[in-house]
Amino acid sequence: MANDKKVKDLMIPLEDYPHIPYWFTLRQAMAIIREAAVKFEGAFEPRAVLVFDEQYQLMGMLTLRDIIKGLEPKFLQETSLVKMDPSLTVLMGDLLGPNMRAASQRPVSEVMSPIKATVDGSAPIVKALYLMIQENVGLMPVIQASKVAGMIRLSDLFNEIAKVVLGDQA
Repeated sequence: MANDKKVKDLMIPLEDYPHIPYWFTLRQAMAIIREAAVKFEGAFEPRAVLVFDEQYQLMGMLTLRDIIKGLEPKFLQETSLVKMDPSLTVLMGDLLGPNMRAASQRPVSEVMSPIKATVDGSAPIVKALYLMIQENVGLMPVIQASKVAGMIRLSDLFNEIAKVVLGDQA
């Protein structure tokens, strides 16, 4: 029954979830994400990688959005002209040009997002749901014995709710 399930029952174990050290480049992070997408095709598609320090302490998360923003040419970032009319970017230069390769050498630590919330693996799934809704996140690190044990995704929690609502519960 869904009420009995714990976060650890639905999480993706850390060994299966992409994670990297903070000094990796955006290019290296992109390769890790693509490799994980191929490896776990059909099971899950990673939308972020976890970022750790030398002591394997969680520092942050690098989302697909963070990577794309990190590759964005400086002139496109937060200018009032582009905010007024994003199509002007075509006139201002090629977003997918040679400068993007140079930008891909930035370390992930410069563009990663902070961790907004974590959840204990032994917590009921309803706690994870609450935290994800409150913090407006789609995935969250799962902690067990003071270490990151895996990731829980909103889509997996949704599937559990759908089973109950639609009567698919075993």
